[in-house]
Amino acid sequence: MEASPSLPLDGVRVLEIGGGIPAAFAARWLAGFGADVVRVEPDAESLSPDEAVYLLPGKRRVRADAAELAALARAADIIIEDGPPGALAARGLDPAALRAERPALVVVSITPFGQDGPYAGYPATNITAFAMGGIMSLTGMHQREPLVTGGSQALYLGGLDAAGAAVTAYFGALVHGKGDWVDISLQESMAGMLELYGPRGAYEGAVSIRSGNHVRAVWGLYPCADGYAGVCALERQVPALFALIGDPELDEPRFRDPLQRPNHDDELQAKLYAWFGERTKAELLELGARHRVPIGAVVTPLELLDNPSLLERGFFDSVDTPAGQARIPGRPFLGLGWRPGALAEPAPAAQILAEWSPRP
Repeated sequence: MEASPSLPLDGVRVLEIGGGIPAAFAARWLAGFGADVVRVEPDAESLSPDEAVYLLPGKRRVRADAAELAALARAADIIIEDGPPGALAARGLDPAALRAERPALVVVSITPFGQDGPYAGYPATNITAFAMGGIMSLTGMHQREPLVTGGSQALYLGGLDAAGAAVTAYFGALVHGKGDWVDISLQESMAGMLELYGPRGAYEGAVSIRSGNHVRAVWGLYPCADGYAGVCALERQVPALFALIGDPELDEPRFRDPLQRPNHDDELQAKLYAWFGERTKAELLELGARHRVPIGAVVTPLELLDNPSLLERGFFDSVDTPAGQARIPGRPFLGLGWRPGALAEPAPAAQILAEWSPRP
């Protein structure tokens, strides 16, 4: 059996302030990779019990007064916070002043619209950031209002960007002796995920139309016998799809000719609805792989817990909770060492400060 890889962030001190999903998600990655993460408990917890089970394992938790918070900040290598602009300064922890005292310090701030700019003072929920980043305009059917995806994708994406920024800035501090104050905007995180639609808007000067679950018949999502599955066939893959369906009518020019096919897209969709509806997700995945047709299945979170690929690769961590053991998403990739971590109750700040001597 191979020895476990060393933890890449072992010995790195991370102070998490704010209490929201973005800071908690960013610090979760750093804790998993070995950092000593201390979460300063907010006055009012904003995480749901389920979110806490996912985001807090592997972290030490403290309730700190102003003096203790300042001492923790002076001893940390990285501070991650998701309060509104000016929140740290209001607590006596102005990032510019902290970095003037300790240039190697890394501070990562996550807000809806950044530390400055015309929207800096605006609060925002996940749906607000999702909408203001542009992705919501692309989600749903063009016949109805835009939709938001499940979960809190904007908040988590901001946290993911913050984790990468924190590690990058810390590496810079190790190499050059200078950290940075990284300003993460949830709006910018979302706008950076617009793929081709951003350049298309700039080039064509037109709004991209929402296409929902069906761009066209051979590129869409269909109900199947036990859920949903989809096909995303490029033109060169359409012959294999039609051969797999086995309907003689699909050999007719109105379906074979890519110039005629759009005029008969509704009829082709009807054939695909019938074909998908008779098969399970497992059957469709096997047929797609065997016939080289790009078919995918819509997998639910419950089904993911027993997904053979994720299980073989050891994706999930187990966490003990008062209600029993929970399985949560674990390390994001194989290679670097990963520490699953456990849930901890808040401890006195003095206990942490006895271990965290001030950094020079």
